Amino acid sequence: MSDTPTEPTPDGEEKKDKPNLPPIPEEVRKASLHQERNFKEETSARDTPEPPSLEYTIIGGDGEEYGPASKKDITRWIQTGKANRNTLVRTNPQASWKPLCQLPELKNLLPNEQNEEKKPGKLTAIGIMTLIGGILAVLVGIGEAVGVISSLCFACFLIPGAAVSFFGGIFMIVQGTLLLGQNPAQHIHRTRISASIQIACILAGDVVNLILGILNHVFLSDRAIVDYRKKTTGN
Repeated sequence: MSDTPTEPTPDGEEKKDKPNLPPIPEEVRKASLHQERNFKEETSARDTPEPPSLEYTIIGGDGEEYGPASKKDITRWIQTGKANRNTLVRTNPQASWKPLCQLPELKNLLPNEQNEEKKPGKLTAIGIMTLIGGILAVLVGIGEAVGVISSLCFACFLIPGAAVSFFGGIFMIVQGTLLLGQNPAQHIHRTRISASIQIACILAGDVVNLILGILNHVFLSDRAIVDYRKKTTGN
């Protein structure tokens, strides 16, 4: 019979003293806590409801509406040629129709050749004519200013033409550089202003910019440029 002393428990039962056990190593204790924490995080993640996925409705090549469709359906339609970057899509009946390429979550599904709209050659031509016209206008404006200074009051009538040519030329140089840059579609709307300034350079006797300005106005009305602007900016 053991001589180990006992003490009564709240229920009247006797409770034996706990045996003396060695301490738990620190590495084991940390590993156990880390495992317990990971288990809680995984359980919490499983219990968190996933957000509802968007469903899309598209207008097919036959003009009919198809949907609701999931993102996987859209991916399959793109791969099989039933949808492309210009396919009209909306996420609910109240939303407006947009080209597929304007929805960020769907644009990434497009092949590389569809993901970027090809810039029309005439837009590059407009950028070159605007840039060259701007450089010429600045030179003409400087020449006019020198003429005004050298002849004093005898050439005061040249001052308006010199101002329009010089400051308008600076604007044209900036605009032409932007049109030749990476995102020309964002700057097309200001090109009519620069083209009109080119025409106004006739006040300084600049016939070249007059011709370039008229050509730029004509090119800006070209169907290829109008469609490019609508597809890339939605305007």
